Amino acid sequence: MRLYYGGTGEQRERYLADMLSGKRIGASAITEPDVGSNPREVRTQARRRGNDLLVNGSKIWISNATVCDLVNVTCRLKEDEGEGRLVRVLVDKRESDFIAREIPVTGLQQSHLGELLFDDCRVPERNLCDAGNDTARVLTMAWLTNRPLIGLGAVHLAQKALDAAREYAGYRQQFGKPIGARQLIQLDLADIETAVMASRLVCYNALAAIDRGERANGLSAMAKRFAVDACDRAISLAMRIHGSMGLSRELGLERLARDVRMLAIPDGTPGILALIQGRELTGIGAFDS
Repeated sequence: MRLYYGGTGEQRERYLADMLSGKRIGASAITEPDVGSNPREVRTQARRRGNDLLVNGSKIWISNATVCDLVNVTCRLKEDEGEGRLVRVLVDKRESDFIAREIPVTGLQQSHLGELLFDDCRVPERNLCDAGNDTARVLTMAWLTNRPLIGLGAVHLAQKALDAAREYAGYRQQFGKPIGARQLIQLDLADIETAVMASRLVCYNALAAIDRGERANGLSAMAKRFAVDACDRAISLAMRIHGSMGLSRELGLERLARDVRMLAIPDGTPGILALIQGRELTGIGAFDS
């Protein structure tokens, strides 16, 4: 999406077909060791050197870091003594050398979270995405869509937990009856289903507003924050219904619990998302960016 909206026609022609087909894997590199919620503080630099760019800096917590073929790097183009302006540079592994290191984390092992190091990484200037100084706009567009999509990822995990808990409650016997006949089990199941349904709908609502071209900053922030928190609790309740079995790796609920915890941080922490929603509600910003 960042390449489609923020790249040149030649860049889209060169990369998008293979990325959409899965022949090549992409990564988006914004976060740095000292830069998180405020991307305007990015310090990774690109300088022109003949017909190339030299990229220097490091990125961290990057999905697909160790398996990607192409990295969309947000950095500062240094053309004078100033701090430089935000741009994006496409670093193609086939033509540019960089170091990637995977970071062991709690969940979402399939995301290959890692760190990237660019040390005089030489990139052809044709890979510069610099149309109309639109880096901040493209980043915002991507975040608006990503947030409810991350929320729907949490919904998927919680739906799996609900399906498992409902099935288990139907056959697990205690005191001569299935545990699903007990009022407290039914209460937990009802709370899980409500969390899944409400989370799904709030995410769909945000995405529908984006499709209609509406300002959806608050809705997008609300969707991710609510869905991830609600589904985290839903999975915890499902584990509780399963008793000791819910703690086993064999069952797989503990993996859902680890995975959903990973969704709270990317594309806006819960605190930042609350402030974005609050800004939309009041018209008053609680932070400067």
